Amino acid sequence: MTIKLIKNRVSIFVIFFTLIPVIGMAETGKAPDAKAAKRGAVTFEKYCVACHGKKGIGGIAPPPFLRGPGYITPPTLNGSGHTWHHTDKDLLKTILEGSPRPNTMPSWKGTLTVNQAKDVRDYVKSLWPERSLKCQGPDHMVCK
Repeated sequence: MTIKLIKNRVSIFVIFFTLIPVIGMAETGKAPDAKAAKRGAVTFEKYCVACHGKKGIGGIAPPPFLRGPGYITPPTLNGSGHTWHHTDKDLLKTILEGSPRPNTMPSWKGTLTVNQAKDVRDYVKSLWPERSLKCQGPDHMVCK
């Protein structure tokens, strides 16, 4: 094997293992787009604030005698809850398809376009502290 061939193989190896973390982070751990977040704030105000509260502070549960069986208070979305434990793809899916739990988050497919849902997702991410953004997704338990 020539030295040139060895250098080429080493270069390919280094490039490959350098890109793996970048590929994994492409979806999550990324700061939201500011313009999208601004558009998303308007959509959030119109469709989401009634359940998730201003700036995603979370819903307020009605008194127990008014709650139906299995009632779940809408979660906080501002980084103090667990929303940042989910990937961008999962957040988008929840916005568009709703929660699989009955009587909780409705599907917004047909009301919101995919781009509007992405804007809402970016708005929600804009509410998170830096650590939540950095640690977003399935590796949140091991993130430092």
